Amino acid sequence: MSAARWNRARTLLTQPTTHAIFRPVAIRAPIQHHLGRTSAVATVAARTQDRWRPWMMASIATAGVLSWQLSQSLVEAESQARPATVIDEDSKVEFPTIIPSEDGSPARLLGLGVRKITFLKVQVYVVGLYAKASDLDDHNSRFRALPEVQKFQRTDTVSSDTAFRAIVQNPIELVLRIVPVRNTNGPHLRDGFTRNLTQAAKHQKLDDIENEEAMKGIIEFKNLFPKGKINAGQAMLFRKSPDGSMSIELDGEVLGTTRNTWLIESFFLGYLQGENPISGKARDSVAQGIQDLLLQ
Repeated sequence: MSAARWNRARTLLTQPTTHAIFRPVAIRAPIQHHLGRTSAVATVAARTQDRWRPWMMASIATAGVLSWQLSQSLVEAESQARPATVIDEDSKVEFPTIIPSEDGSPARLLGLGVRKITFLKVQVYVVGLYAKASDLDDHNSRFRALPEVQKFQRTDTVSSDTAFRAIVQNPIELVLRIVPVRNTNGPHLRDGFTRNLTQAAKHQKLDDIENEEAMKGIIEFKNLFPKGKINAGQAMLFRKSPDGSMSIELDGEVLGTTRNTWLIESFFLGYLQGENPISGKARDSVAQGIQDLLLQ
């Protein structure tokens, strides 16, 4: 090799090579660029969330208020649909639609009507029948589940009498609420009730043993009545308990209790039977109440 060519080769070998040098900055720069974009996006999202957070919280709060208002409106609508009292159209006596049952839960009015002395057309008292609201609303309750009740037909005396008898004879709480139209006294009301019961015993053609049991019940019943004055508007409650007893209450005070099965059934059925009920208006009203109940 000539000296000139050797010198040229040595010069090329000693020159620095640039294309093969690893430059970390050349790689780090794109990573920092993408990280910077990600950070910027996260910052914008955080700022956007902070910007809309008050609105979102206000929306959640508003939704909660609207939900509560809706539930309150439904409760109010339900209470408005069922008035607190009803007025007997003949006597103008006012009756509550709800009274406490034996355990304190609500008992609901099924129907009411006035009792009149027929030949004088004198109004004596108003009677209403109540049953526990749970028995009326629950389709599996003893009241609603009775086959006789499910077949109830208001215009069919046979089916309605059968249903009323089943209701009274089963362990279902019922309350007869009786309110005098004018001032009276315990003996006067007592005599009217016992007269109806005595007529029922004769009509049923009881044998000697049954008749003796009925007379014992009537005597026991008579002894439970107060002797003093009972003012117009004072309420007497005859409460048939699921345990088979019946108590008599006056203005919330229990006067006494009887467990005579014949008396309890005859007393309630006297207002519910289709033939010569004590109050035809009450019987028809209760029958309509049950018919409406079954259509719900």
